Amino acid sequence: MNPPPEIPDELRMDEESYPEYKAPSESEQRANRTRQAKAWSIALDPVYGLIGMGVIGFMIDAAAGTGKTWTITLSILGLVGGFYLFIKEAMKLNSEQTRSSDRTDGDPGT
Repeated sequence: MNPPPEIPDELRMDEESYPEYKAPSESEQRANRTRQAKAWSIALDPVYGLIGMGVIGFMIDAAAGTGKTWTITLSILGLVGGFYLFIKEAMKLNSEQTRSSDRTDGDPGT
């Protein structure tokens, strides 16, 4: 195996030009965990809708003896409703993140 080629001097960065790494503070870590938890709960909305409405449809079908009509109908309805909540909550979380980000200075256009 060949060793990697040397980087030419004109492409090398000075040690001073490297950005200093700062570990996130405890409050930043807590905020990051909170955002991750919100993102997970938002991502699971379609699954909750599908399962919840599917169970209700299954119980209606079992009680009425209608085959799988209500199970399929309510499962699709739950999936659509879950995706609606997903989009709504994701847009809300995105706007909160844009307002609170240091990089955008609160300007959603950046």
